[in-house]
Amino acid sequence: MEKIPEIGFGTFRLKRESVKQPLRDAIGVGYRHIDTAGIYQNETEIGQLLKELYTEKTITRSDIWITSKLSPYDMETPRAALLKSLSSLQTDYLDLYLIHWPAVSRTPGNSPLHKKLRLEAWNVLNEAKQQGLLRNVGVSNFTPHHIQELRDETTYGIDGMHVQMEIHPWYWRDGFAIQNMFREHGIVMTGYALLAEGKLLGEPCPEALIEIASRTEVTSVQVVLAWALFKGWNVLVKSENPSHLVQNLGAGRVAAMLTPEEIAGIDTISQKVKELKECWDPRAVT
Repeated sequence: MEKIPEIGFGTFRLKRESVKQPLRDAIGVGYRHIDTAGIYQNETEIGQLLKELYTEKTITRSDIWITSKLSPYDMETPRAALLKSLSSLQTDYLDLYLIHWPAVSRTPGNSPLHKKLRLEAWNVLNEAKQQGLLRNVGVSNFTPHHIQELRDETTYGIDGMHVQMEIHPWYWRDGFAIQNMFREHGIVMTGYALLAEGKLLGEPCPEALIEIASRTEVTSVQVVLAWALFKGWNVLVKSENPSHLVQNLGAGRVAAMLTPEEIAGIDTISQKVKELKECWDPRAVT
């Protein structure tokens, strides 16, 4: 697969055997991007399920895009970690491999070791790409500063880099900044936690989402996904409910129904001065 699908299936928190049925359901309704990570503890089970689906001729390897990530626990051994993921997933290559976090685990955020290992890992993964083990490389949870270092201080630069990060209506301006700062390098953006860990649609749900969902006769979840797609960001979704999987996959159609004014209305859900970030925060990592 040459291009990353705009809507992917995330497997975070679906550990071990619990990932198999939701993933089978997702592939069955049309998802073709599978997002996992070394730290998710499910690569082996995903590999087992994919082998079953290949045998059943439900899909072929070239039909799907597999993303995995270098664990912060493995920053000192990036090639060995990559080879382990390839073995667990039972594949000769990954469509995308990301540095999951800009720091090595269990180390103070201001340690100079973080930058050293980030730069080294980036070069190692690009070498693996040249060897055919990876089709694309990228980062997850990096700040603009971290990405600029990779551009300016590594052998390979950042052309065509993939960036995965937390993006939702409470927290989106950092993603927008990265998209604009590095546009000339062909950065590909993917958002996760689109519902802010489920908190966005709690009581009270933002009025802008309710009004748009009512006008377009879709769910508020579809509106949020469509908002991100409208901005040119790919998205990751996760559900163990087959009907919700189908609904979420239709967000691309909803994006075409939104107006610029509605997009601006969703943008204003967040606060310019201090956006509300729900997941791990890389801004404290030097």
